Amino acid sequence: MFDAASRPVARPSGLTLVEVVLVLSLLVVIGAVSMPLLSGAFSRAHLNSASDILRDAWSRGRLAAMQTGQAQAFRFEPKGGQFQLLRLDELSLPESGELPEEDPDAERSASDILRLAPSRLPDRVIFAAGDVAASNQVAALVGSSKAEAWSAPILFNPDGTTSDASLLLQNDRGQTIRVTLRGLTGIANAGEVGSEEAP
Repeated sequence: MFDAASRPVARPSGLTLVEVVLVLSLLVVIGAVSMPLLSGAFSRAHLNSASDILRDAWSRGRLAAMQTGQAQAFRFEPKGGQFQLLRLDELSLPESGELPEEDPDAERSASDILRLAPSRLPDRVIFAAGDVAASNQVAALVGSSKAEAWSAPILFNPDGTTSDASLLLQNDRGQTIRVTLRGLTGIANAGEVGSEEAP
């Protein structure tokens, strides 16, 4: 009835070695083209996250000053990623001038913002420069024992006013973002990510 010669021959299903190598080489090319774009996007995201952390710390300092009736101070590590938020009267204490030691074995993930220390910027983001308005209040309290490891303090007063300040944050790719604080209103603003030169 049926002729064996007229039956179609079944080809084994699957991919040949040439097809597999072709697909893998296309994936490598696509990965090589998209990797610089993705790493740039992640660097920009770290910088924006750092500006959010900084503005949050300033908001907490201003709120604490208004709620407690005691002036608060914020200062940062120049060319580093650490900062402090403390009461103004604590600036004169010797232990407030020391930088806390970092634990290299601490378990932290760059993608998990909740695990960042509350007084630290994200990895590979630093305070590149800062301009803080001088304060007679700080000069009288701290005097000549100014801590070398920290910047001049930004003050948050109980009436809601603050020091005028402008800080420049920089990532490892040289991108920067400027975060400013208005003294009269206490409002913090972040600019756009750019490539401003740090002094």
